Amino acid sequence: MKRFFIAVCTFIFSLSVFAYDYETLRKAMFDNNPELMTLQEEYNRSQLDVKDAYSGLGPTVDLLISGTYMLNPPVDAIYLNVDDILNSIQWPGGSKPGSTGQYVKLYDGMENTLYNFQLSVTQPIFTWGKLTNAISLYNQISDIKLTQVESKQQQLETELKTRLISLKYLEKINEIIEEEKTYADRLVAVSENAEKSGMLLHQDVVDARIQAKELEIAQQDLHEQINNQFLELQRSTGIENLSFELLEYDLNENSITEIMAGDRASMEEKALSGENLSIKLLTQLKEMNQTAKKIAEGAVNWKPDVALQATLGYGGSRFPLAEPNWLRKDEYTANFSLGIKTTVWDGGKKIRDVSRRVSEAKTADINQLDARSTIKKTLNEQWNTADVCTMKIEYQDLKLEATESKIKQKETVFQTGYGSETDVLNAKIERCNQRIEKEKQSLTRAAACMTIEFLCK
Repeated sequence: MKRFFIAVCTFIFSLSVFAYDYETLRKAMFDNNPELMTLQEEYNRSQLDVKDAYSGLGPTVDLLISGTYMLNPPVDAIYLNVDDILNSIQWPGGSKPGSTGQYVKLYDGMENTLYNFQLSVTQPIFTWGKLTNAISLYNQISDIKLTQVESKQQQLETELKTRLISLKYLEKINEIIEEEKTYADRLVAVSENAEKSGMLLHQDVVDARIQAKELEIAQQDLHEQINNQFLELQRSTGIENLSFELLEYDLNENSITEIMAGDRASMEEKALSGENLSIKLLTQLKEMNQTAKKIAEGAVNWKPDVALQATLGYGGSRFPLAEPNWLRKDEYTANFSLGIKTTVWDGGKKIRDVSRRVSEAKTADINQLDARSTIKKTLNEQWNTADVCTMKIEYQDLKLEATESKIKQKETVFQTGYGSETDVLNAKIERCNQRIEKEKQSLTRAAACMTIEFLCK
């Protein structure tokens, strides 16, 4: 007995150790959700784009090195005939030396190797604000990516809460169906016995069987819903083989009541303010379009970009400083250039680019107004859904109260021998159906409240 108690305690302890609470699931979802991971990588790339934009303010340094080996150099050695030199001299008295037949080497010829080195530095000086605006643009894009990450995190948090709440309600509904199945199975058995004794018609037995089969189908559909919820939860969190036993999450009805009791006017105002990530994202898109418009305006016709370029070069048969008398040979170069580049005419393309940016800015304004209207409409729809569900829950409570009285009455009559057990069982089945409907309405109301909470963050 002692060993059995220890084994049970160990099993319970193992379940508690490996149970997943909300914070654990939330962290796993942030670490493993595919959509969130994609957005985070996009944000990381946008940070690299910002660094690239800042690099545009500084100089660009290019180095070109080439080496050539020539089997047959184009310039051979140069020789001069000594006799030609002597003959070109005006000798006094008409006497001149005799022919020597000698040659003097003036140039050894081009070597087989040829090297070329060139270092160029290009520094933008004036670009009509295109570089600084580009930095602002990429910073704004990066901020948009970050907002998308934050918005996705909020969405995942709401999705996680909704799924956990759904699982808790579905678990309660499954327990009610299991209880109802015992009543339905008992009703079938009682009806079949009553038919044999002539107390019931065969049609009543068939109706009881149909009722039991409907419960079986409903439970199968419920299991499919539960399975789908677990599969989605596993996909988002990356945790395999989740089950009810591994979830450590209590259904907090107070949080739903607090949302229902909140000041709806102030919550709507918060949902429509700049704190709402959807509104914030549209505002950032609007600012980004305005910056893109400035860049387009800086690139229109007759607005030149000015840059300074410095080039240092060396070309010779040997590496720099290794060739004798390299300084005297003057094989190095140092050039400084001031470049101006502008578009004179491109068929009006750049002007149309400005018009496009203006149109996109106007579209961003329209989208922002439309988003506010959509949020307001969605809030009203969710409030109405929550209110209607509350009324339906209260309605089911009244029906349950009446059904409880009916069950007690049927049981009293049955115990006195004047009633039938089928009446009692039918009343209990009716009570189970009312409880299931109440849980369904509670689930719908909870989902509406989670949506309201998400919109008002």
